[in-house]
Amino acid sequence: MNSTLLRRAVTSTLVVFSLLLALLIPATPAAAMTGTITGKVKDSVTMQPIQLVDVYLGIPGAFVWARTAADGSFTIDLSPVSYNPSTPWEVYFVKPGYVTTKTNKFFMTSSGYVFGSDPANVPNPFPLVKQLVGPRSSCSDAGTGNPNPPALTSTVYLPNITRRLGGPNGFYTPFIIQNTGTANTELEVSFYKFTDGSCVERYLVFGVAPGTSHSNDPNDTVKNPSLPDDAQFSVVVQSFGSKIVGVVNEHQGVGTRAEALSYDGFTAGANTVYLPNITRKLFGLFDTPFIIQNLGTSTASVTSSFRSFDGTGPTIVIPRTIDPGRAKPIDPDSDDIALGAPGLTDNKQYAVTVSSNQPVAVVVNTQADKASVAQPKASATDGITTGAATLYGAYAAKNAQGVGRYSPIIVQNLGAAAVTPTITFTPLTGSTGTANAYTFPSIAPNSSKAFDPRFSFSTQNSTHTLCTTGGADCLADGEYVIKIAAAGGTIAAQVNIETAATAMGYSATATPATKFFLPNLTKSLCFCPTPTQTTGWSTPILLQSVTATTVTISWYNFQGGTLAFTHTVNVAAGGGVRVDPWSFSQLTADRQYSVVVDGGTGTVTAIVSEFASGGDNAMIYEGFAAIP
Repeated sequence: MNSTLLRRAVTSTLVVFSLLLALLIPATPAAAMTGTITGKVKDSVTMQPIQLVDVYLGIPGAFVWARTAADGSFTIDLSPVSYNPSTPWEVYFVKPGYVTTKTNKFFMTSSGYVFGSDPANVPNPFPLVKQLVGPRSSCSDAGTGNPNPPALTSTVYLPNITRRLGGPNGFYTPFIIQNTGTANTELEVSFYKFTDGSCVERYLVFGVAPGTSHSNDPNDTVKNPSLPDDAQFSVVVQSFGSKIVGVVNEHQGVGTRAEALSYDGFTAGANTVYLPNITRKLFGLFDTPFIIQNLGTSTASVTSSFRSFDGTGPTIVIPRTIDPGRAKPIDPDSDDIALGAPGLTDNKQYAVTVSSNQPVAVVVNTQADKASVAQPKASATDGITTGAATLYGAYAAKNAQGVGRYSPIIVQNLGAAAVTPTITFTPLTGSTGTANAYTFPSIAPNSSKAFDPRFSFSTQNSTHTLCTTGGADCLADGEYVIKIAAAGGTIAAQVNIETAATAMGYSATATPATKFFLPNLTKSLCFCPTPTQTTGWSTPILLQSVTATTVTISWYNFQGGTLAFTHTVNVAAGGGVRVDPWSFSQLTADRQYSVVVDGGTGTVTAIVSEFASGGDNAMIYEGFAAIP
């Protein structure tokens, strides 16, 4: 008898199948146990429940043991079966359009089994992967799989996405996409390899509600069955139905060698991008590789021009040719022309201008994480496409938060004439800081200068003398919001936030707005049974008022997109405040949220700080200003 006929014979009736199970059970006497297997099923990408999934106890056959309800739930009645609790079992799920999937093996108790009782083995809900069919599986079409798809609304570009880059504990980059429009949207997500530009994965997401987010961890083999390990990708996310934004978290290492960085995805590029602070082996530690992604429709010819802070040495120009949607890196520490920037000088800082015949986007990673570094740390910032005479930053610090947190500020002159910008420091609500202002010496065109709050104002570009008392020549210890003004000029600025063990970074904004979108907020996200304020990832918002005095903050659950909590924050115009998820009992711990910040008729800026214990688990990303 062939295997097909055997399977049909075995599963044709419940009686015969039960007899077969009895034969498979060890000779140990088995009690006639009655119980149930219960659980839920969800889409691995949208996280929504899946109805009418056929559920099988063991290999799928003619007898369907259960079928999922509208909320994805199912119950298998075990009363017809005599089973031994020491025997392993598997449940299979079958539904057209999804990959047929089985659970890991589990052991039933005398009352059966509950999905989620050992979540590392059999989670609840259990995720099913939508099957890619036709040309979409090879990334050769631009549609959404819908025969009448809505028009393409917007695109988010993520220049640097990785999966276990460098080994099992190497860089991986979860990303979050938020719907910033007023209608549901479909997403199409495409991964392109750095090495040859080929598209290795494309998947679809349906029904992302306004204000809510979709997330993906490239290391997740359920969501990403096609991605190779130890690889680097550029990602393009297209939205059909509503505008979107995206943020990327970059992680590497474990324990004391853990690193965390975060950057914003791009909805538009520019032919010129500015990088205020690029270094080669600064203090023998810091390297700043940056990644350039082509957002245009044809091949980009790109040059990156390096000018030293101190004005010495020639301008170094490094070329790249990049296909549409793809990305290429430049590592200042490398002298390989295909990878690095030969000609740069060790222990120097450079202002960089990236020029292209196609719109491009750039992400900068600042890293001090060589094997010889005892406490590795890193941060990420976006390349800057728009300068202004006045910039705003929602956070700066000196000896803050009990860990000596401080924030060097680097200003780049984008104009044709020299400028002398002034930084105005306003204490964050509740901070011990004192209002103050620092005026830079002249900054030449296409160059940068740095301010380090640890040193007295008068010695910033000479002896770098530490100061601690505050006063006319010294910034007092504390936390601040900042405004940087260069009358008649055009500037960009990067804020680096450091301690001895951690680093974060963000770009100051030239565009305060009445509304900001924050794709990823968490309250002790730890995937653990008893989350506390010191476990997992928590994400205080740093909110800066430009003209607003009342700000409404709305928190949406990742799963299902429901509004979890709305509250109002009062802030003085020109001031700033920290909004910590742990301040609100209405928010559930061990959960992710997407957030909308609304200043009403007044304008604000917002950034999100992300913290977890251990190593360099600290990062910041910029909020996304609403586009009218």
